[in-house]
Amino acid sequence: MSEYLSPAARAQVSGDVDRGDPLAKADNATLLRQLPTIRADTERWAAGVIAQMRTRYAVEITPEQWNGVPVLRVQPRTRTPEQAKRLLIELHGGGFVMGSAASFGLMEAIPVAAMTGITVVAVDYRMGPEHQFPAASEDVAAVYRAALKTYTPAQVGLFGCSAGGVLTGEALAWFAKEQLPMPAAAGLFCAAGDARYRGDSQRVVAAVNDALLPDVAGTLPIMEDLYYGPDVDFRDPLVSPVFSDAVLRQFPPTLLITATRAAELSNASYTHARLVDLGRESDLHVWDGLGHAFHLTDTLPESQQALRVMARFFSKHLGLPPPPLPASR
Repeated sequence: MSEYLSPAARAQVSGDVDRGDPLAKADNATLLRQLPTIRADTERWAAGVIAQMRTRYAVEITPEQWNGVPVLRVQPRTRTPEQAKRLLIELHGGGFVMGSAASFGLMEAIPVAAMTGITVVAVDYRMGPEHQFPAASEDVAAVYRAALKTYTPAQVGLFGCSAGGVLTGEALAWFAKEQLPMPAAAGLFCAAGDARYRGDSQRVVAAVNDALLPDVAGTLPIMEDLYYGPDVDFRDPLVSPVFSDAVLRQFPPTLLITATRAAELSNASYTHARLVDLGRESDLHVWDGLGHAFHLTDTLPESQQALRVMARFFSKHLGLPPPPLPASR
């Protein structure tokens, strides 16, 4: 365990190791059978987490429909007139098969809205196995088109965690295909530009977490397959934009956040390297000793650091003054 972790993070990592991940070795047939229960348990657990978050962050939450897509508007109770002219679009995680705007979405949108002073809309995009690629990309584009009726592209940012981070990259590729103007900034958190999460880190992290190891082709049977289906080409830039220089050259300033016990670390570092090599602006932040989607546990000091990085990044690229710095330790 990393010596750099805060006491709270050490306890979190130790507990994660002791409990293990019940989905880490589940094949997709088993996952499909258990999916209704997994979804219900996820929403129930997240509701308790979010109830606590709402005591720490001053936001108002309103369900809305944007171009027919359900969203949750998370509006900070305190904001400046300039902050009120900005918008962030959040895409939740959950492997494209579980989670929702009301669960994983709010766990990310609430602190980001409160710490930036910017309204965040969390998108309930279509997922598998009921829907297949590119349904989620289409939904994000529909929400973005609705946003552009009120905001300029320079006033909008896009971000997500895990599957939502993958979808952020896919949505940017979809915007390019549809000839939509790019938003001012994007955040690919706990994910990056390869939907298959390839690279060395998936092998290392699988060993650390006692999870499935990749096969000889370097791939894993992942729950995302229930959304993508059997015929998707994972090197298609609409799926994995990291494999298209033409698409990456159109990316806005991009923030990548990951950790050393996260399977997406190689994916994030490779995506960052490709963007920088192509002359795009990219920031990569890696937290030592933490795992996938660590910032969703917002009470950790390291998560607060990550959230401050996000707040500074979006404030800068949406043309707002930087948020206040934390008090000295």
